[in-house]
Amino acid sequence: MTNPDTGASASIIYGLALTTPADVVDRFAATLTRYRRRIGSRWRAHDVMLQAVLTLAFLEGGHTYRGLAAGNSIPRSTCHTYITEGIKVLARRALPLTEVVRLAVKAGWPYLIVDGVNIPTERIKAKYTAKQYWYSGKHHRHGAAVQTVAAPDGELLWVSGVLPGRTVDITAARRFGIAEKVLAYLGLLADLGYIGLHPDAIVGYKRKRGEKTLPAGRKAANIALARIRAIGERANAQLKCWKVLAGDYRGSPRQVTTVVKAVQALQYMIRDPFGTACDHGNGY
Repeated sequence: MTNPDTGASASIIYGLALTTPADVVDRFAATLTRYRRRIGSRWRAHDVMLQAVLTLAFLEGGHTYRGLAAGNSIPRSTCHTYITEGIKVLARRALPLTEVVRLAVKAGWPYLIVDGVNIPTERIKAKYTAKQYWYSGKHHRHGAAVQTVAAPDGELLWVSGVLPGRTVDITAARRFGIAEKVLAYLGLLADLGYIGLHPDAIVGYKRKRGEKTLPAGRKAANIALARIRAIGERANAQLKCWKVLAGDYRGSPRQVTTVVKAVQALQYMIRDPFGTACDHGNGY
């Protein structure tokens, strides 16, 4: 990995190379260069390649600011500033859901898959009440509720902002208008937790009150739907493969929105789900 400005080699974090492809690191460094030029940033002590590597190491490895700063012989405050800015730049490149749907239609896909995932966070006590809004009774931990939209092959396409962990999937999906934006052009598959989300959403069947078992036809339909919809779990796995989201997030849970949007942008840079082989975003 080389610095596009100076040609210097990128730093190695803790003696371990990043698993993020070198061309993605270089493209991210070039994006940071354009961002600094755009905001008229003054001279800085460290080049954009170091900032790119620090940001990716934070997202990919879940390292602390203190550890990354010590490993690269820079002040902790500088490390924090660089990483926060890098994540912000990446997050601004994340595609909105309407653009994702447009590209999915262009790609000829018949449907998308929506699912929910819980991002674990450290315990955050409510300021004025004893209620723990970030505690999920389903997962038995504090966390942030996030919605993901996946392609028919399970590729991660879009990630929502975060809501408190106690928020159920159907409420989160309604909050971000996922059904309306997708079903205007494509089909939408979801699990039983989304029953009632939208009349056109395909969500399977639950037993009615008083029924001991589902009728054979509905049971078979649920099994067939589960086989197709379960592929969407790959999107959640792709999100959680970034270690900053796999363990207890140490910052404010509300900051997770910027992090998951940055991961979404990186997924496009690495995997290119629509085969466009180009960057998307606002020009940074």
